[in-house]
Amino acid sequence: MVSVHLIAPSGYCINQEAAWRGVRRLEDAGIVVQNQQVITRRMQRFAGRDDERLGDLQALSALSENGAIVMPVRGGYGMTRLLERFDPKPLIARQRENPLL
Repeated sequence: MVSVHLIAPSGYCINQEAAWRGVRRLEDAGIVVQNQQVITRRMQRFAGRDDERLGDLQALSALSENGAIVMPVRGGYGMTRLLERFDPKPLIARQRENPLL
């Protein structure tokens, strides 16, 4: 079974309708879409508080699926606010053992 794990490490999802349409299309194709709550999350211009967005990134190392696809809801410079506190070691170890796509 194919699964997509959504993350939103940067700006909030401006076009909510398009994001939900994309989720529906993936689900109609038989793909499981996880972590959908990041679509609606917002704090100022970001997709949630810094600790929430950082938590999304840190949680990637604990995903149990083999070959899970990680899909950012959108990009943006908001990620740079998190880099100083982001610990890449667990994610690097995960990628070596069981890579995320």
